[in-house]
Amino acid sequence: MDSLSSWNELTDVNVAFLPIGATEQHGYHLPISTDALIAEAIANELSKRFEPSYCVPVLPYSASFEHADFPGCISLRTHTLTVVVTDIVQSLKRSGISHVVIINGHGGNHLLRNIVQELNAEDPRTVWGPFPNRRHWEEAYRAAGIRETISRDMHAGEGETSLIMHLMPKAVKEDKRSDCDVPNRPLLETVGMKPYTESGTIGFPTRATAEKGRLLLQSLTDQIASTLEGIEQFK
Repeated sequence: MDSLSSWNELTDVNVAFLPIGATEQHGYHLPISTDALIAEAIANELSKRFEPSYCVPVLPYSASFEHADFPGCISLRTHTLTVVVTDIVQSLKRSGISHVVIINGHGGNHLLRNIVQELNAEDPRTVWGPFPNRRHWEEAYRAAGIRETISRDMHAGEGETSLIMHLMPKAVKEDKRSDCDVPNRPLLETVGMKPYTESGTIGFPTRATAEKGRLLLQSLTDQIASTLEGIEQFK
């Protein structure tokens, strides 16, 4: 169930999937909504697996300050994002939701792990994630036949471009795809992306295909579902 459902359809639902994206540059070839599109797609697929469940409307903003030198970036400060996610989770709990699964589409959202820890300290074992984690991504890359590491293909590269080619092919500017290999980025979280990439891309989007995107989405969904099914308290 999603935002098109009426309130009474959500009465007996106790699981919610909360997709959190970002609004930030993704090279010359991908939309600034890329992370939100990916998070929403994963959440939608998982919601179908765990019916009845509620796929919450995507939160399109998060912590994107490393992209602030590029136009179009909208970033929430740490305390703002903490309050927003906390308010959403508490609202869902008041609606009778027992389990909230956070689906994160933006790799820069490191603080989501701390937010989940804090929420569970107050009400144990009710918030799960954020997913997909690094292990999920690494396995999904292997399943899709992507040979490069997620570190070297970190932003608007083969992985993300493949996913958007599968989810929304018209949103990809094929003629604008260009690779940018920057394996050494020691100060990225301090100085941001701009000193390391003119286009905003770090990775290999020219290698992307829609089929790789389909396999990535399938693998990520399968792995997160398996992780949740293995949690005794989630059942």
